[in-house]
Amino acid sequence: ERLTAGLQALATKHKAIGDVRGLGAMVAIELFKAGDVHQPDADLAKAVVAEAAKRGLILLSCGVYGNVIRFLAPITIPDAIFAEAMEILEASIAAARAH
Repeated sequence: ERLTAGLQALATKHKAIGDVRGLGAMVAIELFKAGDVHQPDADLAKAVVAEAAKRGLILLSCGVYGNVIRFLAPITIPDAIFAEAMEILEASIAAARAH
């Protein structure tokens, strides 16, 4: 629930996040160009994954169009680590969009 809520909050700040979805602990965001669901943005997904890796957060991109980033954090993740991961994710999205 924390992850979904955090990603939905990010989606309000970043138009490129067109969808937040998941089942249980496995959650994903789908990225689109300018928020247009008809234009999957695989380049942005790849850039976010690369930027996050530089900052110490390992992410997985997937999806038919390569524009989905999937999350599966352990149920026992400490609050501080979760918060740090969300901060890195937000900074990575902002940095990737700036390029």
